[in-house]
Amino acid sequence: MQPSDWSPSHLGTRALALGLVVLLVGSMFASVAAAGSAIALRNADVSATTVTVGENVTVTANAVNVGDSGGGYTFEFKRNGTDYGTTWTTFASRRVTLAADEYRSVNATVQFDEPGTYGIRVNDKRAGVVRVQSARTQVDSVSDTQRRVDVRANGVSTSEPTDFEVPPSNLSVGLERWSTTTGQSAFQQYLTEYTNRSEVPETLPSRADSTLLGVVTFESDDDFDEATMRLAVDSGALSNSTVAREDVTVYQRNGDIWERLETTLVAAEANRTVYEATVTRGTTYAVGRIDPNVSVANTSYGTTASAGGQRLYVDARVRNDAPIAGSYTGELRVNGEVMNRTTITVPASGEARVSLSHTVSEAGTYTLELDRTAVGSVLIAESQVGDTQSPGSSDADGTGSPTATATGVGESGDDAGLADALPATVLGIDTLYVAGGLAIALGAFVAIWLLLRRGGDGGGGRPDSFDPW
Repeated sequence: MQPSDWSPSHLGTRALALGLVVLLVGSMFASVAAAGSAIALRNADVSATTVTVGENVTVTANAVNVGDSGGGYTFEFKRNGTDYGTTWTTFASRRVTLAADEYRSVNATVQFDEPGTYGIRVNDKRAGVVRVQSARTQVDSVSDTQRRVDVRANGVSTSEPTDFEVPPSNLSVGLERWSTTTGQSAFQQYLTEYTNRSEVPETLPSRADSTLLGVVTFESDDDFDEATMRLAVDSGALSNSTVAREDVTVYQRNGDIWERLETTLVAAEANRTVYEATVTRGTTYAVGRIDPNVSVANTSYGTTASAGGQRLYVDARVRNDAPIAGSYTGELRVNGEVMNRTTITVPASGEARVSLSHTVSEAGTYTLELDRTAVGSVLIAESQVGDTQSPGSSDADGTGSPTATATGVGESGDDAGLADALPATVLGIDTLYVAGGLAIALGAFVAIWLLLRRGGDGGGGRPDSFDPW
């Protein structure tokens, strides 16, 4: 039978037993709770610390479950305002389940609508600080002979240039600044610098026609108006080349030809020289010197009558085999004396015509040279020069009249008459003499033909039985 009252010893024993039961149950619940909450956030980071407005930033967080059973975990991705340290807001939330001893990476992306400095964290762990700009420069890859630079902009002026400062490099030729106008508020461009011409994917001028210190290629899917590039050339590269410091020029490719750009020497320092040029095409740019390759392809010469006597002329076709336009200066020498000089522009990989002339009023033989190369000689008769000027005189300026056209080497006019329509000489022989000889030959031919028509019948004509077939 249960006693109605408890002795002090019995009460103590019962209290001790009850305490042990409570501790045992509590430890069981604690073990279950510990196993369910054994997931911990290890670390978090960001994919970039400097981006442009609107550019994606990937935030990655890593968690691990070190417990004996699976459990759930929530990743809260947060950012603050443009002033670092202000109110935090959640931009993404990820709930995952991790098995025992499982390691899990979770990521989320975020964009920023305006420039500023932003902090990013996952739960209570710091992921990083991101600086957001309207325009930024990033080096994508670099080696001993080339470097690829990515320039991006968002929210910039469509009419004013956007400036990009390019990080320094160890290349012998490298960009320092790129200031571009595209007509767009957002754009992306890639600039690749090369110091080994054999690595350039584009076609370059031949080594015979060029000495290149470096090449920059341009790539973009966006519009392009123009850009001002500032680049530095290493003094060692200059000293090892045949290009003088003041002769370094920037060229831009236009299809199969190259265009020379006005290049300014900005700074001449001990270890480098800085140049600046404005490009007008999104294309390939060459730094150094490209030389035209101009030569005289063929020549012709002759004379025509003029008011002052006889005009001696030399026509030439000039060819340029290099992909850069060049100039040609031609000198006409008559009997060894320079009588005319003119300069023309020969297009890249093209041709041009040049004509030089000199008028004489004295009969005689004249030897013609172009650039000290003999072209031919002509004989001027007394009847061709008349007495219009004193012997040995020429054009009023003493130099003749140069032209740079492929036609029009003769002279014509309303009062020139038939004599001026014909050349004064043919192969150096007076035209009158040639015409007289032709007339005599024609007369002899007609006489012989008439005799043959009479046949061999003593003048009696051909027999009635003659059959012409």
